[in-house]
Amino acid sequence: MARINQKTFKEALKNSGGNQARIALKLEVTRQAVGLYLKKNPKMRELLEQEAEMIIDIAEDNVNTDIMVHRDVDSSKWKLLNSRRGKDRGYGAKNEIEHSGKVFEVKITEVESASSTSELGVEQKTETSVDGPSG
Repeated sequence: MARINQKTFKEALKNSGGNQARIALKLEVTRQAVGLYLKKNPKMRELLEQEAEMIIDIAEDNVNTDIMVHRDVDSSKWKLLNSRRGKDRGYGAKNEIEHSGKVFEVKITEVESASSTSELGVEQKTETSVDGPSG
């Protein structure tokens, strides 16, 4: 198993798209070894993030080109919709949650700490009821 250092990491990072598994293959180490290296080397993590962002930039550029020139967005659209970074930029399917219409009640009981008990040594409780969504 090879040892990871800045020079070998930067070389493996080139054209990796920020994919840690691809970097690990190039370095002939496990993906976990790459993860540990990145944890200990924040500057290298930043370079990895920049490489990964570049892929999203290229995908966005492809979408624009496909829309303007080719009128075909399937491959780039897939990348934007299915990558975490694409989702971070607002691409992705919207999930909607339906409500069953049932009402529920949440009771929150707050107990003050011992330092704020009354003079009689009795804990003071505050209860708040919150009605959940209704129909």
